[in-house]
Amino acid sequence: MSTKRTDSRLDYELRVENFGKLAEAEIRIGNFTVLAGPNNTGKSFVSKLLYSIFSALDADLPREHLLRWLYSLTQSLTRDVIDLIDEQLTQDRLRGMAVDMRQVVLTYSDDGIESPKWALAQLNERAAAIEEVVGRAIRYIENTSGRKAEQLWHGLSRLRESHQYLESALEDAKSRRTFSLAELRHRIKHTLNMNFQVGELTSLASDPDKNVVVTIAEMLQLTIRGNSVDLGEDDSVPALPSEHQNVVYIESPAYWKLFDALGGRRRPFPLARRPGRERLTGVPDYFYDLAQMTMRKYTGEMTFPDVHRQLVGEKAINGKVAVSEGGDFVFNESGQSFPLVTAAAGVANIGFLAMLIERKVIDHGTMLFIDEPEAHLHPAWQVVVAEALFQLAREGVRVVLATHSLDILKWLEVYLKENPDEEKHVALNRFPDPAFDGEDVATKLGSIKEDLTKPFVDLYLRGL
Repeated sequence: MSTKRTDSRLDYELRVENFGKLAEAEIRIGNFTVLAGPNNTGKSFVSKLLYSIFSALDADLPREHLLRWLYSLTQSLTRDVIDLIDEQLTQDRLRGMAVDMRQVVLTYSDDGIESPKWALAQLNERAAAIEEVVGRAIRYIENTSGRKAEQLWHGLSRLRESHQYLESALEDAKSRRTFSLAELRHRIKHTLNMNFQVGELTSLASDPDKNVVVTIAEMLQLTIRGNSVDLGEDDSVPALPSEHQNVVYIESPAYWKLFDALGGRRRPFPLARRPGRERLTGVPDYFYDLAQMTMRKYTGEMTFPDVHRQLVGEKAINGKVAVSEGGDFVFNESGQSFPLVTAAAGVANIGFLAMLIERKVIDHGTMLFIDEPEAHLHPAWQVVVAEALFQLAREGVRVVLATHSLDILKWLEVYLKENPDEEKHVALNRFPDPAFDGEDVATKLGSIKEDLTKPFVDLYLRGL
């Protein structure tokens, strides 16, 4: 049996201004958050916004800042210095340093070493070597002239700055806080660019001549000015509002059927910073984030076995999505294994949710964003998914779902009528233009259903 975590509630407010379809909006976030309304009203915009912010926060910010900076430095070693120096000894020394630095990053990243002090100590040792190489290369420049010398000076100044930077990284907590805020600004900007697949953040504004303002309770306020992100004057580093395990975004099952074609199985260093990910490809970052999570192996029992059985049982897909020994996604049914690309999209939809539970990607405290869980599902399976998501929310998963499914909303209406005490877990938001209007859940559900059924009613009346 799974362990109940019904006391673990999350209830706060999100306010946005000049964001996508939303000139102004107030959105309540709870254990089971529903963003409901017709298509093209801003539901997915809000869920992607929240995912981008929370996934940026869900990191060791000082470590990420130093790793990103170091990776850039090692790239510049080759680009700006090594290929310009004819002296073989200096070339070999620089190449060795670049490999050594990358190894520090890989060890720190892949082995899960948690203390930044270890990495900083390792990098500080390399800083001394950097200074020695700078001196050797400067003597080489004295005998060099023209464009080549100018390029070398540029590369060597970068190396010297790196030494000073590493020394400052070992200073007091104030310096580490500065690194954290710098990294957070970078990560939020990057995640917004890559999850929305926009080159300029101004594309996210309702009015491109005005700032986008996002406020999450007392935790964070960010302003998007042009293509930059401002976190205000407060030098404190915000944190997720509760203990958490992973931030997950699930969207179209079509991505998973094209998993190999989209490069999801390749894991270059580090996956989140590979050069190709800096380009807009049409595939959002949250796909690759989740792909990386699915590749991890966990031991021990899953946290929500009852929910898992519900999803893989006879009332649903009656099988399991799994990762083969070769790293391919397959669907196992009745003792046989089939490539996932041959399975129905609805099977992939439910099967991936079950696999994330089985692999403990979804655990207590996970923030789970799921966009249109009804996609490719007939009404009976929509009810199964709705029941599973609500059970996860009751037991400690933070669920945010965007939907326009009348079946899911009707299930929620009936369930709350039968279990009125469970309404405390629900934060229901009506789109377009969500606001704190004081309506109770039942009234708001009625209004949302009226919005969604209006096209059918109009068509029905036309046919009379």
